[in-house]
Amino acid sequence: MSHTPRLTPTLLRRAVAAGMGSLALASLPALASYGTLPEAAGVDLPIPAQVGDDGEALFYQGALYHRDISAVQHAMASVGRIMRDSEMGHENYAPALADAPMAAQGQAWLDLQNQAAAFFTDEGAVGTMVQGNDEWEPGREMNLSDLAQAAFSYHMHHSGGRWADHGLENAITFGPAGYLGAITQRLYESHYGQRGFQDVESDRDAASLAHGLDALHSLAYSWVRWDKPGGADDMGQLSEERMEAAHGISLERLVAISRNLAGTLDAAWDGDRQTYDLDNDGAYHLDTLGSLMRGHKALYEILYVFGDEEDRALAEQLFERKADMTLALLESDEAVRDWGLAERVVYTEEGVKADGERIDTESQWRFLNHLTGGFGTLRERDGTSSFLETRPELGEGIGELSDRLLNAALDYQLGDDGLMQRRLAVADGEVVDERHQVAAIAWFATAAGNAYRSGEAFERPGDWGDDAKLAARSRALYDAIRANNDWLLTLLD
Repeated sequence: MSHTPRLTPTLLRRAVAAGMGSLALASLPALASYGTLPEAAGVDLPIPAQVGDDGEALFYQGALYHRDISAVQHAMASVGRIMRDSEMGHENYAPALADAPMAAQGQAWLDLQNQAAAFFTDEGAVGTMVQGNDEWEPGREMNLSDLAQAAFSYHMHHSGGRWADHGLENAITFGPAGYLGAITQRLYESHYGQRGFQDVESDRDAASLAHGLDALHSLAYSWVRWDKPGGADDMGQLSEERMEAAHGISLERLVAISRNLAGTLDAAWDGDRQTYDLDNDGAYHLDTLGSLMRGHKALYEILYVFGDEEDRALAEQLFERKADMTLALLESDEAVRDWGLAERVVYTEEGVKADGERIDTESQWRFLNHLTGGFGTLRERDGTSSFLETRPELGEGIGELSDRLLNAALDYQLGDDGLMQRRLAVADGEVVDERHQVAAIAWFATAAGNAYRSGEAFERPGDWGDDAKLAARSRALYDAIRANNDWLLTLLD
């Protein structure tokens, strides 16, 4: 019987140090397949890609993927944050959640954070781990999409205070600092050049630029939080030199690179179609479009907060174009349906059209999270641009989209077991793939936890009052979030 090694941070670091990229994913069988790992119980926190109807964990091509670990990690953060007594732990819903379950959720996040961090070493970063003869070995290198998803860990990193009563504040606040710094350093050391981002050994395209900007977002938030009024309470305790050392980039260079990236985007703007033509003829996968939207926030806040007068004008232009792109999509009756958001869209002079036949729930929820989660479009701190005040229709539109998609989840996207289904048809909302995809379930829990108060259809229990319909809708959504979160927790047993 073959032996499956335990996947521990120490073992992962030793494996990567022994040969970064020594076993490429391409060396695995070409036929895409899902299967079990031999003696999978011997692996620490083996997050699978799917779970079969019989409850069996299924791993894509026999590998462990950072993106799956990261997705579950973000769900633990987003749902854990709303277990507090003013939201799901409120006396009008489930007060017990604010106690031991919230503490356990924070610990689950920390355990996954340790596992995700083990994919990063001094020698580099890997996106997969595959089985060798007697231990796990590094698979393919981490690409920009992996880095972008990993970077969202700042969301929990800056939420440690919610776990102060559970004794986890310091671990959540300080534990991920090296991990987040490694993401930034990897971004600039391996992927930036010639006024854009590019995956290793790949041609530059819209996706690589967008995902690079997405990964930049956590760095932008870190510096903005450091600089904000009252920043001395947290990030501002660090000197500028310490910040630069931690992130591997000086503030001066960060501003200069942001100008370059803004120039690259400006050269690609197509005013007739209200989008960027990044050699993609205005066609976008939601993953790319969402990352581009989040990346705009990174650029315009860096330029506005740390730049000069010309930079602030450039920042405003970036915001306006982001607003125009977002609103064009939200106004599309073809791309946005009552049962979900098309996986691919194309910008035309006649408006945004669906560019495919399916709704991919993983991509859809990640897209909503780009608009509403963390330091997203709707989040503006003192000392930042506050551009949203000049375009109130953007905030209103995002709130309406959030309401529509969350209702789509309740009415169309959840299976009989309450879990998020993988894919639906754009035309009529028919479920065409009901598999239990871990990332789809995790990103639903992540986005729902972050977005549910962005519109008007859902509220926290303290604001239900005598509105029975509001209470019923909100309670149903909480129930759905909990069902999907509890299912994810079973993966960590």
